[in-house]
Amino acid sequence: MYRNGPLWSADVGQAHWIAGRLTPWDAHTVTMVVPDGFAAYARVLHPVETPGNGDRPVRWAEVAVWSGMPLRSDAQFHSVALPQTAPGEPPPFAGGPREGGLYLPDAEILAAIARDWTATPEDCWFCVWDGFGWDTVSRSAFTPAGEPPTIVPKRSADPVPPSVRDGPRVRHPNRNYLLYRGPAEAVIAPANLAGTGGQCANLWWPADRAWCVASEIDLPWSYIGGPRGLIDAVLADRRVEALPAAPDDPVSRVEDWVAGWASDLADGLLARGEAALSTPRGSIEAWLRRPSRMRDGELRIRATGAGGGYSRSSSHLGLREDEQLRAELTHYLSYAVLDLAVM
Repeated sequence: MYRNGPLWSADVGQAHWIAGRLTPWDAHTVTMVVPDGFAAYARVLHPVETPGNGDRPVRWAEVAVWSGMPLRSDAQFHSVALPQTAPGEPPPFAGGPREGGLYLPDAEILAAIARDWTATPEDCWFCVWDGFGWDTVSRSAFTPAGEPPTIVPKRSADPVPPSVRDGPRVRHPNRNYLLYRGPAEAVIAPANLAGTGGQCANLWWPADRAWCVASEIDLPWSYIGGPRGLIDAVLADRRVEALPAAPDDPVSRVEDWVAGWASDLADGLLARGEAALSTPRGSIEAWLRRPSRMRDGELRIRATGAGGGYSRSSSHLGLREDEQLRAELTHYLSYAVLDLAVM
């Protein structure tokens, strides 16, 4: 394991080559996350790190066996974690995969594989998203007995030096990053600092730009682009869970049955003003106040997961034609249903 902390750098020009090879954010394809132009790509799936399983990582393939759903190359986590019919056994996981960062043992394995596919394995560059909030913590302030604690922001020791925190950033269209350098194994260097929550680099590549690994903040997997031999090696290594990817693959999709559930809920809301859905992973209740010329409408959703978790949301709706309203309702409801997979 690489034990040293990051060797921070202000040489942000080292990352300028990446932005020009990213497709527009609204394209929603692989290369909005990892640069275009590599011979091959793979998607490394982040496991579910479940304390209830003795901190044993649960791989997506295990979830697929439980649900009876295929782990296709285009699978999202809900594709295997939100089955249409109830499996006969309790799920082997609780919650969902970590978003925005590789599982640290997987990061070390990837670094060991990737260093054989660059002429500069000891000279690599790493970006860490600057929005993790490592410079603040929360504490419970004193409150009278019987009242909930008040959470008060408190400045803590920032693991990032002030000269770096206040210095230049790597600026990409939708994310800004702090930069450091080191050997390939330094991908996990931030995780060795107090207050980082075990986070490793979000974006890393060797000086010769032979490959690039990217972990988008909102995705439960990471992409790697590089030579065909490297990608074949990653896909063949059973210590990590990886699927083949292509530059124009979409980064998100909604399964047909999920879309159908959301559509039925929307129909119920438009017909009756309320609707409910029960799935093998929990339930959805929704209420609609239609928009009018006098006031905005409102959609309220309550989701209750099979594991006892729940969420509530409220969305304001402007006046529009019924088909447009139905499309907006279906959009909100689809994401509420998807959240059941990790609740």
